[in-house]
Amino acid sequence: MPSQWKYLPRTLDICAMGHFAALVDAEADVAVTAMDFEDAFRQLPELLSAHSDACKLRARHLLNVATSWNHPASSAPKSGEIVKGETLSSSTSSPPDPLDLATATFTYQEVTCTISRRRSYLFGWDDIAQHHCKLDFGSRSSYPDWIEKHVDYELGPLKIAFNGHARLIAATVVRAAGLDDKVATVSDMDTKSKDMHFGCSVCPPLKRNATSWVKGGYKWREFVCSCLLLLFFRQQWDFG
Repeated sequence: MPSQWKYLPRTLDICAMGHFAALVDAEADVAVTAMDFEDAFRQLPELLSAHSDACKLRARHLLNVATSWNHPASSAPKSGEIVKGETLSSSTSSPPDPLDLATATFTYQEVTCTISRRRSYLFGWDDIAQHHCKLDFGSRSSYPDWIEKHVDYELGPLKIAFNGHARLIAATVVRAAGLDDKVATVSDMDTKSKDMHFGCSVCPPLKRNATSWVKGGYKWREFVCSCLLLLFFRQQWDFG
């Protein structure tokens, strides 16, 4: 379905799957025709599903490791336990998937070429599922030709890492929007903060003209990223 296109892996990745790989990597003296790919295309739905499941399993593992390190299982309250005068009772509604939370923050390292690297952030599974760090065959690029020659078309899983600093900042922003950072999903935050902008108390206002000043306002994702960038520069200054 068109709504699912954004989640599809690159052509390069599909060529490395199952029967596709066997045909693409066949010896030069082996005759390969369009008919030979029919079986591979019949397997494609299962291959795509398996690829998505593998990516989600890896992201969930990274999140679980980070969560268990910060919150040991032995200290987690059980259903019915009294915590600060409140009872945690069993609920018929299932809690949100931890990968869908607004605080499920990941860093990816986008390698665009051998001389250019850009770090950015992903919020929740939906961001991860539709993100591709590297270019695909035949895709148009905004990089000039002299850079394009150095673009890496390497295979392999998405290189992501859980980011604890981003999680803390995201939790603060979620609470500022009036939501519970323990259960608010990315979708909840997108809806709640649709008409909200967040301002940074550190960034100074800029003079627009002789009579007026302006100060930047960020949507919640951009605000988290801006805070992380500021934190990065502060760390560089401290160690510089």
